[in-house]
Amino acid sequence: MSESREQRQKALEERRKRIADLRETRNRRVVDTARVQASATANLDDYVADLLNEPAPLLASVANSNDMIYAAAATTTEINKEASSNEPDSAVSVPADTIATAPTTIPVGLPKVETFELGTQTEEPELLLEEDELNHEERNETMMRNEKDGMTHAEIDSNQGTAIQSDTKDPKLLSEEQVQKEVSSKPFSDFLNTTSKKVERLLGTPLLSDLLVDHVGQSPSSLSSLQDSDAPKDERQFIASRQVYECHKWTSERDITDLDWSPLHRDCVLATYDRRGARPIGSSATTIAVAAIAPHDTPSDSLTPRSGELQSDGLALIWSLVMPQRPEHIFTCGSPVTTGRFHPTEAPLVVGGCESGQVVVWDIRAGRLPVQKSTFVVSGGSNKQQQMKGHSHPINSMIVLEGGAGFVTSSSDGKINFWSLSNLREPAEGIQIGENVSCLALSPESGALVVGDDHGSMYTVGSNAASGGSTRRSQRQVKALECVDAEGANLGHYGMVTALSMPKVKKGAHGLTGGPSKDGFLRGMGGLVLSSGVDWTVKLWAPAYRDTPLTSWVSHSYDYMSDVQWNPVHPSLFATGSSNGRLGLWNLSLSLDEPLTGGDGIAVDPERTEMTSGLSGIHKLSWSLDGRRLAVASSDRMHVFHLTEEVLRSRHAEEDSKRVMQQFRTRGWIQDTTSTGRSS
Repeated sequence: MSESREQRQKALEERRKRIADLRETRNRRVVDTARVQASATANLDDYVADLLNEPAPLLASVANSNDMIYAAAATTTEINKEASSNEPDSAVSVPADTIATAPTTIPVGLPKVETFELGTQTEEPELLLEEDELNHEERNETMMRNEKDGMTHAEIDSNQGTAIQSDTKDPKLLSEEQVQKEVSSKPFSDFLNTTSKKVERLLGTPLLSDLLVDHVGQSPSSLSSLQDSDAPKDERQFIASRQVYECHKWTSERDITDLDWSPLHRDCVLATYDRRGARPIGSSATTIAVAAIAPHDTPSDSLTPRSGELQSDGLALIWSLVMPQRPEHIFTCGSPVTTGRFHPTEAPLVVGGCESGQVVVWDIRAGRLPVQKSTFVVSGGSNKQQQMKGHSHPINSMIVLEGGAGFVTSSSDGKINFWSLSNLREPAEGIQIGENVSCLALSPESGALVVGDDHGSMYTVGSNAASGGSTRRSQRQVKALECVDAEGANLGHYGMVTALSMPKVKKGAHGLTGGPSKDGFLRGMGGLVLSSGVDWTVKLWAPAYRDTPLTSWVSHSYDYMSDVQWNPVHPSLFATGSSNGRLGLWNLSLSLDEPLTGGDGIAVDPERTEMTSGLSGIHKLSWSLDGRRLAVASSDRMHVFHLTEEVLRSRHAEEDSKRVMQQFRTRGWIQDTTSTGRSS
C-alpha cells in the first residue's frame, strides 16, 4: 500500500514539474514575442531608411538582371527549405555569399527578407488540461488520506463547508441609527434614486405608448355623430387614454398655477405650484424676495427632500409621461411660482415667474435652487429707475416670443416687460397698461399682444417697430378695445378676464384672407382671439375686423370659465375649462353654437369632484405641440388626455378655415373691410 502511494506522489511531483516547465515556456514565449515585435519595428525603420538612401539600380541588361533575381530567389527558397527542415522555430536569413555566387555582371539591390512570429495571449490547451488533472489527483489524494484517518464523507463535506464559510464574513446586524445613517447617505441615496427611476421608466413604457402613439379612428362617419348635438355623448368618443400625475409628498395641499410642454422633449411637461396650504382670507400677496440661489447640494432629479424643502413656498416640477407618481426634476424657490416656461433653445434651463415679481432661472445640472434671478423691485418705491428694472407685483403671465427670441411677462399692477434671453436680470423693455393686468396673449406672426385686466377690459399692443429696441421706454401703441355697441351696451366681460389665446397659425396658411391690419392683427383664422372670464362666458374676437366680440358662449352650469386654449395644429379646435371641473371641446367648423362634448362637458377628475362636492375646478389647460394631447391642471393633479381621431380629424385645414370664415360672413359677424359693428 505504501509503495502505491509513493508512486502516486512521485507521479504528482512529475506532473507539477511538467506544469512548471510549461508555464516557464509560455512566459519565455511571451517575452520573445515582445522582443521580436520591437525588433521588427526597428528593422522596418532601417529598411525604409535603406530604401531612401540606396542608389537606383543600373538597368544595362534586363535579361541578366532577371536571371540573377530568379537565381537568387531559387537559392533563397532552397536555403529556407533546408533551414526550416532542421529548425522549424528558428528565424531564417539568407547568406550574403550565396547570393554573390549568382552569375551576373550588373549589381542590383535586393529587398531584405524579414521574418517574424505571431503569438496569441491565450492559455495553452495542454497546460489547462494538465492543471485540471493535477487538481483532480490532489483532491483524490486528500480524500484517500481522510478516509485512512477514519473520517466519513459527511465530516469531509462539513470540513470543506467550514473552510468555505471561514473565507466569507458573517452578515452584520445594523442598529436603527446605523440603518438611518446608511439610508440617508449620499451614495445610497444616489443609487436608489437612479435605479428606481430606471425601473419606473421601464414599467411606464406601456403608458407612454398609450399617450404618444396615434390612435386611428373608426370611420369618417363618426365625425358627423359628434356634430349631432342631440346624440348622447360618451367620453370614449373624445378621450382615447388618460393619466393622472401627482406626487403626494411634494404636491399635497398645493395648486398648480401653470403648465407648459417642452419644445425639445415631447414627453415632458412643466408644472408650477403655489405655496402649500390655503392662504388666509384677507392676507396680501407676499413680497419676500428670492434669496437663495445655486449651488445646491441636492440634485434636481432626486426625490428625497432636504430639511424644510417640502414647506418651500415655490415649487416647479418637470413630469415625464412614463412616471405618473414621481417627477423627473424638482425645483424649489423662496416665493410661490405663478407661471413657468421651458427655455426655447436650452433644454436644461427652465424660466419661472414668482409672486415676488422676480423672474428666476433653474438649471437641471445645478440642483433645485435657481441659478439666476431678476432684480427685486420694492413696491411703491420712489426710485422710478429701479421700478423700470422689473416687476414689483406678482407675475401672472409669461409668453415665449416667436422663434425663442425672448419672453414677455405681465404683473398684476399693469406692468408688461419684454426680456432678452441674454439678460434675464432686468427687462429690455417695459410698458404700463392700466392698473391690473390679469392675462395676455401673443400673435405669433406679427408680435402684437392682446391684454385683459381684472375689470374685464381688453387692450391691444402693437409691435415696437418705432423704437427698434434702442431704449427701454417702449414705443408700442396701446389701444383699448371699445366693447360697446351703438346703444352703449357693454359687450365685453363683466369681470376679470381669466385667459386669452390666439391660434399659432403662420401667415398665408389655413385660409388667411389678407395681411396684418394697422394694429398688427392678421385677417382670417390667424387673427382670432378667445377670452374667458368669471362672468361664465367665453368670447370670440377678431381685432383686425372689429373691436367688439364676434360672439359669446355662456357656461351651461353658470360657473366661471378659468381657461381657454386654441389647438396649435387644428385651426378651428379649442378647449375650455371651468371652475366645476368640466372640460369642453369645440370645433367651429362643425358648430358655432355648441361644443362637441355637449353642455355638460367631460369631468376631468370625477372621483375628487364627488369627494369635494364639485369644488375641484380646472386651473390651466395646455396643448402638446402636435395638438394630440391636452394637459389639464386640477388642484394639485395634472391630467393628460390623448384625444381620439374623431376629435382631431379635419377634412382639410384650409377648407375648414374658409368654411368658418364664410359662416362668420353669413351671420354678419365680419365684413371684408375693417369696421365695427354689433354682435348678432
